[in-house]
Amino acid sequence: MIIWNGLGILAPIIAFASLVLTEYSVEILFNNQNYYQEHGWPKFLAFLIAGILCFFIGRALNKNNSKIYIDKETGKEILIKKRHSFFFINMEYWAIIFLIIGMAVSLVN
Repeated sequence: MIIWNGLGILAPIIAFASLVLTEYSVEILFNNQNYYQEHGWPKFLAFLIAGILCFFIGRALNKNNSKIYIDKETGKEILIKKRHSFFFINMEYWAIIFLIIGMAVSLVN
């Protein structure tokens, strides 16, 4: 089960697109079909790019998106804030997670 709020689903989409585009670019650049699979740094670069994109996109989406409503009966203010999260983690924090995953993958290779 995949859980997201707002545009939080963009986090895995950005990561997947970054991995695919990096693989395609590295294969063209080095003219070797197996270079991406044999080396860890392209995967780290892909996760780094995904993290940077998620940070800035998430920051822009989660910034100043709150509205204050006033209950007519009680006169109390109610703050409604729309979140953009994936698996209950705000999109901008996926940057840290992608960076850690990228380091782990590059060390394993």
